[in-house]
Amino acid sequence: MTSQEHVLDAVLRAQGVLADYIESGPRDCARTLSRLFAIFADDELTDAVHALNLRAMSAEMRAGESPPRSPIAPPCNRTSG
Repeated sequence: MTSQEHVLDAVLRAQGVLADYIESGPRDCARTLSRLFAIFADDELTDAVHALNLRAMSAEMRAGESPPRSPIAPPCNRTSG
């Protein structure tokens, strides 16, 4: 699976989780957050996002553009457990 495919798969799965949550009936916030965490707390997904970011920055540098500054805090290391 390519980096783009991996990210797209995660987004589509997360959309499904959110679609389930907004359906009528009882809602379980903790379960929804747990399901979303299971999707996004994935080292392969993190690697895919990093790879896509690096490609985008590399392409911008080749084109002579300065990479945009991210308003997001620098990534922190996760520990598995």
